Amino acid sequence: MKTMKKLILSGIVLFAAVLAIMAFTYPAGNPSTNRVNPQEKVAPAFPENVAKVLETSCFDCHSDASSNAKAKMKVNFSKWNDMSDAKKVGKMQDIKDMVTKGDMPPKKYVNNYPNRAPGQEQKDIISKWVTEESAKLMDN
Repeated sequence: MKTMKKLILSGIVLFAAVLAIMAFTYPAGNPSTNRVNPQEKVAPAFPENVAKVLETSCFDCHSDASSNAKAKMKVNFSKWNDMSDAKKVGKMQDIKDMVTKGDMPPKKYVNNYPNRAPGQEQKDIISKWVTEESAKLMDN
């Protein structure tokens, strides 16, 4: 009987410890209201016209809000500010190449969301930004 009491007491202590850890680890309130919107986190890193194109045509797959792990491995705009300048330059060149060739967004995505496909004006915005921003970053 003493063994059973010790076992129950141990279980209660363990449960209380887990609750205490959770209380200090997770923020209070509704978790969905505590999350940072990836678009809010990313937007300051880009000029307004570039951010608008990225938000429209890229963020659905290439941000923390996406469940597309493969796309986020290629580039995750939610982590853009954490990248080194050299890595940004490489990613920007890839973005420019893929967007201007029409490889991004992928055809399947564009078929489902035709209004999110960048037009020539948006492609030019990305291309100009990559050229100018890459030059700035390489000078640093």
